[in-house]
Amino acid sequence: MASVKVPVPLCLLLCVTFGCVPPAARTSDLIAAGTNVPLMPDGTPAAEPCSETAKAVMKALRLRPGDTARVEIDANQFEREPLTVNAGPIESLMMEPMGRLEGASRVYGRVWTSGPRVVIRYYHAQMAGGEVIPICAVARMASGQLEGKPGRFPKSTELQFSSALAFIVEDFL
Repeated sequence: MASVKVPVPLCLLLCVTFGCVPPAARTSDLIAAGTNVPLMPDGTPAAEPCSETAKAVMKALRLRPGDTARVEIDANQFEREPLTVNAGPIESLMMEPMGRLEGASRVYGRVWTSGPRVVIRYYHAQMAGGEVIPICAVARMASGQLEGKPGRFPKSTELQFSSALAFIVEDFL
């Protein structure tokens, strides 16, 4: 019997919808996400499209642009205030559910600290005990951007609060 190759986006959509295990992201994929985004003159990351795969997965999980959930920004510095963040990869912890993503899910992304504000983009999520799946979300405070002050270490920033809201986005702007 000949095997049929299903395109990855369709495979992920079917897996999320029907409960099978989608292909897992490698640890290196989590660390590398966002590394090739060019910086604007002010140091913030340039606009970036959300992948079609992530859009399909978010649709299957009933995640729509504007959906939010509170996250602890750095899972390794739980409720530490002020919170020091460094430029580079980050693992955050969802404190409440969002769509079909359960509370206590992990979201993985990248932090930029070189601009006038901290920018955090999330590229992947993982429910407790589940596979890593692609998403597109950003971290924001209730008033909008993540404002901070220079941290004690190079390329670090101190944020007043350890938590923020993760917003699902259609594209990173």
